[in-house]
Amino acid sequence: MPTSQEKNAASYAPQYGLIYKMTSQKGSKHNGFSRPLHGFTLVELLVVISIIGVLAGLLFPALSAARSASRKTACANNLRQFGIVFQAYSQSANGRLCSGAFDWINEGAVTDIGWVADCVDRGTPVGEMLCPANPVRASETLNQLLTAEASAFSDCVDPLGRPHGVDPDGTPLINPCRKILEDGLAPLSDQRANLIQTRLLEEFYNTNFVASWTFVRSKPRLDKSGNLIAKTSSCLPSLKSADASIGPLRLVVVDVAKTPASIVPLLGDGALAGVLERDIGDLPAGTFTTGSFTRGPVLKSSLKLASFGAGKPRGGAGGWWGVWAKKVLQDYRGFAPVHQGLCNVLMADGSVKALKDSNDDGLINNGFPQASGGGFADDVIEVEDHQLFSKAMLRGL
Repeated sequence: MPTSQEKNAASYAPQYGLIYKMTSQKGSKHNGFSRPLHGFTLVELLVVISIIGVLAGLLFPALSAARSASRKTACANNLRQFGIVFQAYSQSANGRLCSGAFDWINEGAVTDIGWVADCVDRGTPVGEMLCPANPVRASETLNQLLTAEASAFSDCVDPLGRPHGVDPDGTPLINPCRKILEDGLAPLSDQRANLIQTRLLEEFYNTNFVASWTFVRSKPRLDKSGNLIAKTSSCLPSLKSADASIGPLRLVVVDVAKTPASIVPLLGDGALAGVLERDIGDLPAGTFTTGSFTRGPVLKSSLKLASFGAGKPRGGAGGWWGVWAKKVLQDYRGFAPVHQGLCNVLMADGSVKALKDSNDDGLINNGFPQASGGGFADDVIEVEDHQLFSKAMLRGL
C-alpha cells in the first residue's frame, strides 16, 4: 500500500505537468520517486546549439553598441577636460586659449609650446587621454621627433626651447628637443627613440586628437593684395606657419564674433595621417599616426591656398575680399568619424558636438564639391554653417 506521503506527492504531480514513477521495492529501506534517465539525442543537441547561436547573434550587436557608446562617452569626456584647461590657461595668457599646435617643425619645442604642453604643465596627462575608439594611437609629431634634423627648421621656429635645468633636489631637467639637436642624435636611432620614450611619452606628450587651424592659428596674415604673408620677411608664408597667422585663438575674438562659440571647433578626433617609422616603447613601428592640426582655409574648388597678382584690389566684383569671404572654406579632413560615423569635436564654449559622416566616406564635408579632389564621395554637405564654423576667419578681413 502506498504511504500517505506518496499519495500526496502523486496528487500534486499533474498540477505541474510532471510524470512520476512511484517505486516500492519489498525490503527497501525507503520508497521514493525516479524518472527515466537518458542522454540528449543529436537533434536535441543541434536545437540547443541553434538556440544559443541565435541568442549570441542577438546579444553581440547589443554588446558592441554598448561598448561603442562607452568609448564615445569617454572620448567626449576627455575633450571636455581639455576644454576646462584651455579656459584656465586663457586667464593667465592674455586671453589666448592655447600657446599653439603640438608640432615640432611648425611650432617649436613641444615640451615648451603647444596645447599638449599647456595641458601637461597643468597636470593633465594628455598622453593617457587618447580617444579609445580611434585606431590611431599616436601623433605624427612623434615622427618629427624621430627624424628631424636642424636643417628642417625655419628661422621662425625655436626648435630647442628652454635650456636644460636642475630640480631643487639636484635632478637634471633635460629638454628632449634641445638634446636631440645639440647632441646630434641620429635620426631613427635607439638613442632618439629611448629619449622620446622617457622624456615625452612617459611624461604624456602624445595625443590622437587634432587641433583645428582656427584654434592654433586663428586668422591668416594678408598683404594689401590679399596674399598670405609672414610677419618676418625671411620666413616663407604657409598656412602651417605660426608666423603667417595672428596666433592662437583668443577668447575676446570668440566673444565679439557673430559666430556662436558653440560651433567654433578647437579639437576633434584625429584622422589617419601616416604610420610610426620605428618602435618607441610600447608603440611598434607601423602604429597609425594623426596630424597636428587641420589644414586651414582653402579654396572650395581646388583645396588650394587663395593667391592673387600684385595690386589686386580688395573690394569690387573682382576683388580678393569676395574670394576669401565666399569661396574659401576651412578644410576639416584632419577630423575623422571614428564613432560609427560620428566625430567628436570640442567647441569653444566647452561643449562637445558629434558631427555625422552621412555618406560613410570617412570625411566630414562642410561644403566641398566632389570635383575638388579632396576624396569626398559626393557633393552632399554633411555639416552646415550653423553647425560648424567654416569661413576663413572669425573676424573681418
